[in-house]
Amino acid sequence: MAISATVLTLAACAGSGPPSDLEPADLFQWAQDRFDAEEYRNAAQGFLAFMLRDPLNPLVDSAQYLAAEGQLRAGNELDAVEEFRRMATNRPNSPLADEAQFGLCRAYLAASPGVTLSQEFTRRALEECERLLQFFPTTPLREQAESLMADARAKLAEKSYEIGKYYQDRLRLPEAAIVYFEKALAEEPTEQFLPDLLWRLYRGYRRVGFETEAGTIRERLLSEFPDSEEAGLLVAEEGPVAEDGPVAGENPAGNVPPTR
Repeated sequence: MAISATVLTLAACAGSGPPSDLEPADLFQWAQDRFDAEEYRNAAQGFLAFMLRDPLNPLVDSAQYLAAEGQLRAGNELDAVEEFRRMATNRPNSPLADEAQFGLCRAYLAASPGVTLSQEFTRRALEECERLLQFFPTTPLREQAESLMADARAKLAEKSYEIGKYYQDRLRLPEAAIVYFEKALAEEPTEQFLPDLLWRLYRGYRRVGFETEAGTIRERLLSEFPDSEEAGLLVAEEGPVAEDGPVAGENPAGNVPPTR
C-alpha cells in the first residue's frame, strides 16, 4: 500500500508521533486513543503507521478511513482528500467505501475558499457527492450528501452573482452581467441574495430590451418576495431604464472583481 513520503517522515520524526516499538494491535489502539482525545494529527500518523506495519490486518479499512478523517478534523483538507481518495479508489468493495467517497465531498468543500477566489474545490465537492449517489444509490448518507450538494451549488451561484454584479456595476456590460445572473439562477442560489439577483436580472433584461424575459423575472420577484426591498424598488420604478449611470438598487462602489 502506497503511503506518501511526507506523512511517513512526519510520523517518524515528530516527537509526539506513534512509538516505533508498538505491536500493530497496540499501535491501532494508540491511534484510536489519540483520535478519541481529539489529537487528530497524531491519530492520523498512528493509523498510517499501523497500515504500513500490518497491511493485511482486517482493521486496515478502518485505519485508512480514520487517518483521512483525522486529517480533515485537523484542518489538513487536502491531505484528507488524498487519503479518502486512496481508500475510495483502492478499496471500492470496503464496507466504508461510501463513507470514503462522502469524505471526498466533505474535504473538498471544507477546502473551498471564499467566493472571491476560485471555486474549483467547490465544483469538485459537487462532483464527488454526485459520484457517491451514482455508485452508492442506497447509501444512508444520501440526505447528508444532498445537503452538501445544495451548499456547493449555492456557493457557485453566489460566485456567479458576484461576477454579474461586477459586470453590471463596474464595467457597465449588461449582456455579460445577464449571462452570470442566469448562471447564478441555474445554480440554485439561497434566498439570502436571490431577491437582489432577480432585481438585477430584471433591470439587465430591460436595459437590453428583452421585455418578455424581464416580465417573467418581474413576476417571480413579486410573487416570491413581495415584501422585499427589491420588490418595492421594482414597483416604484416601472419607467424606462436610464442608459447612463448605475440603476437603482445597485452599488457601484467598492466591488472587487472576483477571480474567475
